[in-house]
Amino acid sequence: MSRSKRSASKRRNRGLQHPGDRIPQAHESPGQRIGPARRRARVAKIVVGTGAAVVFGIWMLLARVTYAGHTKHQVRPLSIPQPLYQVVRRNLLTAGIIAPASAPPDATTSTS
Repeated sequence: MSRSKRSASKRRNRGLQHPGDRIPQAHESPGQRIGPARRRARVAKIVVGTGAAVVFGIWMLLARVTYAGHTKHQVRPLSIPQPLYQVVRRNLLTAGIIAPASAPPDATTSTS
């Protein structure tokens, strides 16, 4: 097997696809490669977290604006106008439907 085929085979076995990929040298310590990898991981976490927060905020804003059941202005209480309320109350009082509370009947004893 030729030298170039052997080196290409080694690159394929290590997962390197292109001839320009960096092959770690024997004199490098693992700590020299872990530092930059941790830095890249930290940056990736920050980017993903920030992106998720931004997407969540946009999603909430769109939900608030477009949701049909969501109130978009101040809520008014559901009640009848005061003059109508007074007329209805007066009519019910005169008809005897609404009346002041009456006293309970007096206590009586039964005859034997």
